[in-house]
Amino acid sequence: MAIPRKTPFTVSPTPEKTFNSVWVKNINIHCPQINEVGNTDGHITIELVPYDSSDGSESIYISSDTEGVETLTVPNPPEANKSFWDSVNEVPEVAAAMNAIISAVAPLRTWIEEQKEESSE
Repeated sequence: MAIPRKTPFTVSPTPEKTFNSVWVKNINIHCPQINEVGNTDGHITIELVPYDSSDGSESIYISSDTEGVETLTVPNPPEANKSFWDSVNEVPEVAAAMNAIISAVAPLRTWIEEQKEESSE
């Protein structure tokens, strides 16, 4: 049953907008095993949201639900014959990304430690 409002609530119309790209909103990598034959544990989930990359109007589409969200998951489906490590071994760009992440850990750790030192001064 509806409850009447004393003052009507009006939502302003929003103009239509086209998003020509996607933005990586979230990456979750879980690899509890090393990259070795027979190791099938692990997964990667990447959440992509609509993004407008046009010069001067860059914007990420923000929604209160999953409208426009694209999710990439490996293994997909979970019972598939291909594992997370298969994606690393078979897609050169995924291998390069994993190597880049691993290479970034030590410099990131150093940077974090420097920030802690600066804030304690």
